[in-house]
Amino acid sequence: MSQPLLEVRDLSRRFGGLLAVDRVNFAVQPGEIFGLIGPNGAGKTTLFNVISGVTPPTGGSVFWRSQPISGQAPHRLNRLGLARTFQNLRLFDGLSVLENLLVALQRRPRSSALGGLLNSAGHQRAERQRLEAAWQLLEELGLTALAERQAGTLAYGDRRRLEMARALATGPSLLLLDEPAAGLNPAEKDQLCQLIGELRQRHQLTVMIIEHHVPLLMRLCNRMAVLDFGVRIALGTPEEVRRDPQVIEAYLGTGTGGSA
Repeated sequence: MSQPLLEVRDLSRRFGGLLAVDRVNFAVQPGEIFGLIGPNGAGKTTLFNVISGVTPPTGGSVFWRSQPISGQAPHRLNRLGLARTFQNLRLFDGLSVLENLLVALQRRPRSSALGGLLNSAGHQRAERQRLEAAWQLLEELGLTALAERQAGTLAYGDRRRLEMARALATGPSLLLLDEPAAGLNPAEKDQLCQLIGELRQRHQLTVMIIEHHVPLLMRLCNRMAVLDFGVRIALGTPEEVRRDPQVIEAYLGTGTGGSA
């Protein structure tokens, strides 16, 4: 197997007397779609927060391409190639859809401050490239017709796609999606599943997803990990996870792994 893109080793996070993440281990391979499931309160979002630098770990380590990155700030991790969306959307509601993307694209190479003041040819070229990249992402996410709309006026599904576009605008290698199907109807969930697969291919992404809609992850993921009370109780392919006795007892129940 190739070198992992991301690896967590004995990762823990404690909040006072609550151990939200308890010595979790797994590795995410380049190019795969890796799912993270578990009951409410299992520690999934806390784990994402530790990986993405929002919350420091209280034990264990996170590695990026075999290099330790535990405790680094989110903007530094983003420069390494790690981007995420949030369960609670974080858009600039007063800006247009296009402006939201242009803000996210600020991290791409730009001309010097002097070039901007003088409106040099290099500055104009950089701004034109940034605008072209924004329109390309709008097209990929199906948001072109909404480019001039204020983000705060969008339907919930469109806001979800805009948040994904903003994360993609930073040019990540690993995209962390925190409940991207939350609030979507069944047709929109099917479209989301197809979209994630297409984006992975087009942008050569590795994707890690938290999601309560188990059937979506069963269709989409190469491998999955299951958390229960902060502990990883299973790791494997969707079929292996579906058949795991601990997962059935803690989460899926005696059915075929439907919704949760």
